[in-house]
Amino acid sequence: MNPGIAKDALHNGAGMKRHPARMLGLLLLGMTAAAGVFAQAVSASKPTHQQYRVVILPVDGGADSAEPGYLFYAPLNNRGTVAVSGDTGTPGVSNSYTWTAGRQRDLSSLPPLGTFSGSNTYVNWINQWGLSAGFATRTDSVSGASVDNAVIWTPDGTVFDLVGKSNTESHAVWVNDLGEVSGWMASTTADPCSFGTGFAQTKGFIWQFGTLRLLGSLGGTDSYGEFINDLGQVSGHAQTSDTTNTDSGCPPFDPFIWQDGIIKDINPGNFGGAQGGTNFLSNGGYAVGFGTAPGEIISFSFRWHDGRLIELDSIGNLGGALSTATNVNDRGHVVGFDAPADNAGVHAVLWRDETFTDLSTLSEDDCSEPFRINNNDQIVGVSFSCETGASHAFIWEHGEMLDLDTLIPSTAGVQLTSANWITDDGLIAAQGVLSAGGDMGAAREVLLIPNGACDPAVQAASAQGTKISAAAQLSSAALGTARKPLVFGADGRIDPMFFKPFSMSALRAKIQTRSN
Repeated sequence: MNPGIAKDALHNGAGMKRHPARMLGLLLLGMTAAAGVFAQAVSASKPTHQQYRVVILPVDGGADSAEPGYLFYAPLNNRGTVAVSGDTGTPGVSNSYTWTAGRQRDLSSLPPLGTFSGSNTYVNWINQWGLSAGFATRTDSVSGASVDNAVIWTPDGTVFDLVGKSNTESHAVWVNDLGEVSGWMASTTADPCSFGTGFAQTKGFIWQFGTLRLLGSLGGTDSYGEFINDLGQVSGHAQTSDTTNTDSGCPPFDPFIWQDGIIKDINPGNFGGAQGGTNFLSNGGYAVGFGTAPGEIISFSFRWHDGRLIELDSIGNLGGALSTATNVNDRGHVVGFDAPADNAGVHAVLWRDETFTDLSTLSEDDCSEPFRINNNDQIVGVSFSCETGASHAFIWEHGEMLDLDTLIPSTAGVQLTSANWITDDGLIAAQGVLSAGGDMGAAREVLLIPNGACDPAVQAASAQGTKISAAAQLSSAALGTARKPLVFGADGRIDPMFFKPFSMSALRAKIQTRSN
């Protein structure tokens, strides 16, 4: 009831008997007004979500365009510059370019070296000033053999070879805003347990101001440089000995942090197992990743900061065999994925301020994985069917997970299949497939630009839009490659570099085999 009307009714109590109809009208008016105030309060408290403008990034001569990037992270900086990988129409040849506000800039290939000529280019990350890091491939015109070389590209697309004119593999993995680069390079010594793309020993490196420097060793032969932040810290993983572990079939390796010339094992012995690595390193100095337990079937998540490592599963978990932390923001809030007790799937989860939250999945899916949490605690990733691989891009904010397809115009002509990066300003780099026209089902990288609060009616209407079948989603060669199960390799080892959507049936089979 409106307080003013209630006060008048009490003050004029004697008048109720003389004017019952009038007083009833006042009471109803008061109740209506109060209901209106309550409805406004509920409306004001209901979370609002952005709707997005959609930019479908162009192909480069072939049928598909796709997100490049290391692990699952799409190269997208806070200025809205995004890197794109497109097939060129020539079998086995792909090209990368950067896109900024409608301007496309191709990234140069490497110049010829003997009988080797520049072919593919691939971007792993792009910093705030438009400096891109990744690798460029040379292919031998005689033998057909190809070699990747670690490179950076300036904002105008000029390429610089970091390792020099080498016929051994190397990749630049990350570049910070100071222009320092982390990565790895291979030798010519054969190694069946290589961390690289081939079968040769690898060494992690940092490239600073034109000089390449090796990161050092934790006691074994191989190391691998991954992320570098603006503090100059590098994270990665390295073998701790050259003695083969009987469960993994390779020497053990641990996650490390390198800083000021010193490499430090941040989780010695992992969690009793032989394998551990980092999946991200934030500018706030937080590193996250995984470590295995004895037997190499069970893994646990961790967060490291300023010399202290926390086993995140001790804060909360879903009770299953597999857990890994995938990303962390500058506030130390961590996302990852965790298997439930029956190991029937994986769910995106959040560890924040000593609390654990199961982010669950979108309604039609049984699995989900988060790829990025920004400093506003917005989370993006993929919700998918563990059985078919059909997937949907999601954003989690205000305590709920939404299908990003419901936040874009129904006429956009694209179905989003994963969201792989979100900036602090809410720009999202996503992967999708065309949902109309003669190219229906072709892969496209997509940039989502926030466009104000979303009308719930628009969201509901978008949710009714036509969905592409799982078969059509997976018809693209680019998406098929992105979906392949890479957590466990053919040899049964956990692959620290590729935590992608995978088949839980394989995990259950391995657990059953181990228990027998």
